[in-house]
Amino acid sequence: MEPPALVLLLDYPEGEWLPAALRRELGDAFAARMVRLLAEYQMANAPQNWPTELHVAPADKVAEVRRWLGSKPITVHSQLAAPFGERLAQVAAEATARHEDMVILLRTDCPYCGVEQIAAAAKALLENDVVLGPATDGDFYLLGLRRWPEGLLHEVNWGTNQVLFAITKRCTELGLSYRLLDPLERVTSEAAWDRAVARITGQGGAPSVGN
Repeated sequence: MEPPALVLLLDYPEGEWLPAALRRELGDAFAARMVRLLAEYQMANAPQNWPTELHVAPADKVAEVRRWLGSKPITVHSQLAAPFGERLAQVAAEATARHEDMVILLRTDCPYCGVEQIAAAAKALLENDVVLGPATDGDFYLLGLRRWPEGLLHEVNWGTNQVLFAITKRCTELGLSYRLLDPLERVTSEAAWDRAVARITGQGGAPSVGN
């Protein structure tokens, strides 16, 4: 069986596309460097032989992202100019249609999500319609789909600690089976960045803003 397609979601590390807490705590330049390093770390720690796409917002940054990827075998697409929930729904619908099989969507701000978690998601998708990687802030870091269920993301209050609950509620309402992976922390604040660096340094290959 072919492995699922990996679909990474990236808000370009600049200005209003940066996480608000990181901008406020660290300033745009430092926050932008962190977001880019997290994205590069995520790509480096994902399965390297699986078909991989990177979906970028805003659309006019696609060419620039292609330049920093260099020769990496990753297809780059633009996201819809819309709020996050609408962008996510379009990316998921198009990716599942394009690959005609399982897809795993990844946020690029969770450095703890690597091969082990992604492989666990792929295995869970063999028996479930939806797989979710719960984030400790009530959001998600991974969304696995066997197909795109229209309406899955309806009535989700994005940017709150109720995102995961709303998606699992919609799964139940739509008659979809789902599996939850282990919860992991997304890096959306300076404190979360410090914890990520401290933990990953012990494993080698930690991202470093100073590099």
